[in-house]
Amino acid sequence: MAAQRPIDIAVTKFYMALGGCFVLYLALWAFIAVHQYDEGLGAPYFNVALTASLVVSVLGIVAFLEYARRRPVGKYHTWGEAMFAAAGVFFLLFWIYGVVPHQWLVYADSELGWRKDRLIEGYYVGNQGIISWALPFDLPYLVLRDVIAVVIYGLALAGNVAGWMVWQNRGKTAPVEVEKSEYGRPIVREGASV
Repeated sequence: MAAQRPIDIAVTKFYMALGGCFVLYLALWAFIAVHQYDEGLGAPYFNVALTASLVVSVLGIVAFLEYARRRPVGKYHTWGEAMFAAAGVFFLLFWIYGVVPHQWLVYADSELGWRKDRLIEGYYVGNQGIISWALPFDLPYLVLRDVIAVVIYGLALAGNVAGWMVWQNRGKTAPVEVEKSEYGRPIVREGASV
């Protein structure tokens, strides 16, 4: 079996993480749907601006990863390629750090109405909500809105560092694993060196 390059492993992990983020996005949408339905606000829908900004971000990241996967390591960039890449990276970072969190905050403020005067109470048991019963303080929707914005920035920062690592390590190959015994030591034939 041939050893996989680290960039191929990173791209595979990104696609798996992308699937997980899609599931989290659907879970957030389901949470919003339940609360809007409970409050009589009607059926929720995906916000077009937020969803489009996420789609543009994902397409930009996929384009970067596929380019990094195919780019030869020792080949120099021309002036035009370098300017195009710099503009593309600037656009992607601007989009991920600026547009996506902004669209989330606008959506939460305007269409969801997550203000500081609306409290998260959870489902009611008796005359009190589960969350207001469990926590000794009031938890407004504004806090949840800001926590989600911080998570967006945290994922962007982690992805930024991972992108640097992918680009720097794109030419390396993974070391071939040596067969190990059940005690964890490498199995070496007599007369061979490791």
